[in-house]
Amino acid sequence: MKEHSSRKVNVLGTDVSVMRPEKAVNLTMDYMRRKGLEVVFFHSAESSLYCQNQSWAAETVQDCQLVLPGDSHMEMAVRHQRSDNEDQKGIGEFADEYLKRLFAKLNRESREIFAVMEKQEHLDSLQDYVGTSYPDIFQSGIVYDGDTPGKIVNEINANIPDIVFFCLPVEQQLMFVKEYAAMMNTRLCICIESVQPLIRKETENAPAFLQMLHLDGIWFRLKRESIIRKTVVGSIFKQKVLEDTGGGVPSETEKSRENEEK
Repeated sequence: MKEHSSRKVNVLGTDVSVMRPEKAVNLTMDYMRRKGLEVVFFHSAESSLYCQNQSWAAETVQDCQLVLPGDSHMEMAVRHQRSDNEDQKGIGEFADEYLKRLFAKLNRESREIFAVMEKQEHLDSLQDYVGTSYPDIFQSGIVYDGDTPGKIVNEINANIPDIVFFCLPVEQQLMFVKEYAAMMNTRLCICIESVQPLIRKETENAPAFLQMLHLDGIWFRLKRESIIRKTVVGSIFKQKVLEDTGGGVPSETEKSRENEEK
């Protein structure tokens, strides 16, 4: 049962919590220290569209202890429906800020994480990033090939980590939560489709002349947005949100982004 009192926005039938990254991280740490298993789910455009067609998936997401915006499309949908004028970080920043703050806290407490990834190169990049930036975090992981989920559970139970990260396609994330969560010897699962955007942002260097002009942040943002613009999923999701909310006048932020894309 969800106990936190954050504001929520309903996006295509699923309540998404609205809070600052630091509050979300503090709640996450509290969940990790409890007995029993809790789930933090990062809801994205892709997972939202999947839940539209799979009622079991929608129910599983809604039962998670904390549902947070998982990509820029979901952040935009949440902002589109909010009526307050609270200042927030730019679109697409929430998950990155959350992960950095969470890793910093886990590092200070020398916690152990276990990552379940779709590709070996993604697991390798996470382990390199964490090992370099957060050396006091104990880490292990495994690549899930779509078969033998019991093997994944056995590996988790052999390590008994504080947190398990499921960085998988949404159907596989939710399958583990629904079918196997009760079997896992861990305190917390975090379901997020990918941590690669943060790793690339933190480890790839902007061109030297932009660094000299202190414009490397803009370079990373534009690089990330250029990928987002190409995703068909985001366009379909945006259209569904507009239909669900009856359209409405776009905010200044939305107008600005639309002008950039033209």
